Amino acid sequence: MPLLFTGFNAFGQHECVSGDVDCAAGFSEINAPVSTENQCTISIGWRYAAIALGRKLWLRGLLDDGPNECVTLEAAGDIKALAAGDSYCLVLLHSGLLYRVQPKLQGELLVVRLEAPPQTNSGTKRSIFGVPVPKAPPSPIIEHIACGSHINVAVSTENSVYSIPSCLHQFAERQFRVKQLQCGHEHAVLLNVNGDVFTWGNGLRGQLGQAVLKVEETPQLLEALAGIKITQIAAGGWHSAAISAFGDLYTWGLNCSGQLGVRVMKPGGFLKEPTVYPLPQLQDLPECCSCSKGQRAEGNDDHDDDDCACAPLKVFAGSRHTLLIRRCGRLWASGWCKHGQLGKQLQNLSYLDAFRALDGIWMNTSCDNVLCGPWSTLLYLKQSKN
Repeated sequence: MPLLFTGFNAFGQHECVSGDVDCAAGFSEINAPVSTENQCTISIGWRYAAIALGRKLWLRGLLDDGPNECVTLEAAGDIKALAAGDSYCLVLLHSGLLYRVQPKLQGELLVVRLEAPPQTNSGTKRSIFGVPVPKAPPSPIIEHIACGSHINVAVSTENSVYSIPSCLHQFAERQFRVKQLQCGHEHAVLLNVNGDVFTWGNGLRGQLGQAVLKVEETPQLLEALAGIKITQIAAGGWHSAAISAFGDLYTWGLNCSGQLGVRVMKPGGFLKEPTVYPLPQLQDLPECCSCSKGQRAEGNDDHDDDDCACAPLKVFAGSRHTLLIRRCGRLWASGWCKHGQLGKQLQNLSYLDAFRALDGIWMNTSCDNVLCGPWSTLLYLKQSKN
């Protein structure tokens, strides 16, 4: 499975196979542990990358003294998910145990001790003398993790939300199930299986999608999208995005580099458009003419109507850039380009403030994926589409 990378790599976070560019959009293949049985798990921070396969964990980049440093660790079980933060990397095992490790050459995997959620109607045991003995709460089993520059979040199987290590909130509904958890620099976005979106954290740049710019300590329902079934979410540095079951793309938050897909300057180029959009903006995406030409990626042929075939399917966000996979398999991008995070072909631009298709990339929507670092982009491809 080729892994194609573009963007900021000054600290050697990724080892490129060669200096050659591998597709028209300017992505390069990188070396990473690949198994025919398991897909490696990757999380990208600003100064290092974390890669896991089975029980093995590799941290690579600026760890102590210089670039291209690498350390290998082994976890107590198979690794399910990683979240690379500035001060440490969260490591979640399939067993539900959560560890953290500092991105240093002498880093060690340490168990994260989480605060027990409040217990209601749990009852008490009594000793043989009739004295009540407090019932020890079970250790939480973690299901989702996410990291930002100033926020670290975990969600348990019992729907407890942790601002690690403290229990921040408990969703009471038994039917409540978390589908996706994402973090920006200072905020978190959560999607449940019913299609409801919750946000919390620092919302002073509009990234929470609420009408009032403020800090929310606990998860709040995103009222602007209430009643609209959301299927995918993304959290960038100070912006957020969501895709609905109807195939609509919504973006909100900071738009200093066009990361919302909204123009930065007014026509004429002398006056700026608003920089902050606190409420979700429905994006009118450019027509994807590829479908009319009969060019559709392998595995993406189950939509006959052209509008449906090119509807947004998945969305991803870095610090100031956003990427979008449409049902036809084309990859679209908008936002900051300075470090080549939208591909080397756009590196001469400061930013792209409207979604544009990246030439030469076709995604298999059933198995290919995208991962955004703060200033970079990584593609998981089942097979090359060049």
